[in-house]
Amino acid sequence: MRAKSLRLVNIRSYTDETVEFPQGTTLFEGDIGSGKSTILLAIEFALFGLGDQKGASLLRLGAKDGSVTFTFEMDGNEYEVHRTLVRKRKAVHQGEGYLKINGKRYDLSPTELKEKILEILRFNEPPNPNAQSVIYRYAVFTPQEEMKSILWARPQDRLQTMRKAFGIEDYKTAAENAKNLASVIKDRCNVLEGQTKDLEEKRKELETKSKEIERLTESLTVLTAEREKLEVELEKQEREMETLTEQEKELASITALLPKLKNDIKEKTVKISNLRRENADYQKEIENLQPQIDELKQLEKPTDKEEAELEKEIRELRNKERELLQAVNSLNVKIEDYQQIIEKQVCPTCDRQVDPKEFGEKLETKKQERTRAEEERRKLAEKIENMEELLRNLRNYNADMKQLEQLTQNLEEKKNRITKNLEEVLELSNQIQSLDAEMKRHEKRLEELKGVSQKIAQTRELIEGLRNKKEKLAQDISKTEKQIEIYKQEKTRLEAEIREKEKMRQTKKLLDEHRIWLQDYFAPTLENIEKHVMRNINQEFNRQIQKWFNILVDDPSKTVRVDEEFTPIVEQDGYEQNVQFMSGGEKTSLALVYRLALNTIVRKVSTAMKSNILILDEPTDGFSKEQLFKVREILNELGDAQVILVSHERELESFADQVFRVEKTNGISKVEPAG
Repeated sequence: MRAKSLRLVNIRSYTDETVEFPQGTTLFEGDIGSGKSTILLAIEFALFGLGDQKGASLLRLGAKDGSVTFTFEMDGNEYEVHRTLVRKRKAVHQGEGYLKINGKRYDLSPTELKEKILEILRFNEPPNPNAQSVIYRYAVFTPQEEMKSILWARPQDRLQTMRKAFGIEDYKTAAENAKNLASVIKDRCNVLEGQTKDLEEKRKELETKSKEIERLTESLTVLTAEREKLEVELEKQEREMETLTEQEKELASITALLPKLKNDIKEKTVKISNLRRENADYQKEIENLQPQIDELKQLEKPTDKEEAELEKEIRELRNKERELLQAVNSLNVKIEDYQQIIEKQVCPTCDRQVDPKEFGEKLETKKQERTRAEEERRKLAEKIENMEELLRNLRNYNADMKQLEQLTQNLEEKKNRITKNLEEVLELSNQIQSLDAEMKRHEKRLEELKGVSQKIAQTRELIEGLRNKKEKLAQDISKTEKQIEIYKQEKTRLEAEIREKEKMRQTKKLLDEHRIWLQDYFAPTLENIEKHVMRNINQEFNRQIQKWFNILVDDPSKTVRVDEEFTPIVEQDGYEQNVQFMSGGEKTSLALVYRLALNTIVRKVSTAMKSNILILDEPTDGFSKEQLFKVREILNELGDAQVILVSHERELESFADQVFRVEKTNGISKVEPAG
């Protein structure tokens, strides 16, 4: 793996900063608390997530969210991993992230990101989201304080850490699991032994149940045959009962029908008498109507005109009469005027003297006109009177004709009624004849059905007896079937139990073989392998730590080694020296060489670890100038393609290929190339 760049947004003291990582040895220097170690923690967070860290320890105070974007190369491919932090209420959580592989983006959850990174780096570790990568911590980057805690830890805790770092704790875990599994198998075998003690007893019980099922099955066959025979007889009697029941219904129907037939004949006979009596009455009425009709038919119509036509002519004559009356009245007025003029000999209009002789002639003329008008009016009145007499006669004739029509219609209705009554009498006579024949037929059938009630009683008693026998047989069959079913269920249960117990015996036999193999062969073999591997690692670790210690500590009287539990032992002139009493520079030297030896061994024993990057955090705290320059010799010997150093020691600038200065101003960190 080769780191290329890192972007921090709202991470601790960084607001938005991008750091480029060139090849070779890179030094990040700055004052204590400037934000140097944050860069290293951000790289680890980008690769593996929070692990056992708290999100609040990375997210900048007051920020709602933050992110880290780390770009690196691996096996010729470029990867960009992006993780986010989100503040929700009082807690900080990881958000969604992404992974770019050669520019192609994949949106992933925090756990999915870690799984993918472990796969890319080929770290054979479980993707536990709540734990850091052990291989990364001991092969690439171990915080200096964590390394010192390993040195001062209890021996058993340190040994367990070494097992994790070297990836051999699986041997001990497997051996312990093998012993535990053997114990569990032994307990299981004891349980199986107890569960299969009664196997022979179950087999005998199964044989007994099988014989009882055979006996009951034979008995059931006999009962079933008897029931089938009984059902045939019962079905025969039930069919006979159905026939008798139908005859009984027919008997009841005929018994109820005969009185009705007699009553119908009586009613129809009475109805015939009534119809004949009604026809006699109609005949008398016809005889009375006929003379009236004949008399009315002989009447002659007084005129060919209709009533409306005569009424119109009378109205016209009366109008003429009124006109003549008005003319006579007008002539009377003129005559009176002329008489006054003759008597007074003065014109009443202009008071002029007139000639009586002149007006005498006019007077005579008007009188003659009046006489003619009155004569014409008299004749007209006489004509009107004749016309009105004719209209009265016409009206009387029309009334007689209407009466004739009604009498004729009444006569026809009575004749039609007589004809209809005669037809109904004929129909009723035919019906009486049919009813009489039907009644005689039913009376004959009634005689035939006299003994049906007694037969029904006998058949009902026989059927009742057959049903009781059938019910008793059904109960016996049901009881036998239930007993068979119970025995079959018990047999099935026993067969299942026997199969299960036989399987248990086979399982116990197989488990015993596995337990012996685990207990006597597998677990001891794992323990021997672990001891052999740890012994080889311990020897190699001793060689590495002694080599680095001799370079850093220029004191031939002092030597260092580790015991079987990897506890560092410092000797001076053949005497063990308490590590706690060493100088600060010596303690740092011991921690650094322990760290480098651990790094070297982890990369050797971890087949997945092909990283060529080394990250050191404050590795020279308390070093002398001579020791500082010896660090270059160690780094050159390690031969890592990319080394990232974080330190406040300016003396390290001389052997770093690139130097970046980390400064914090007003709580915000910045990374700039050193001038």
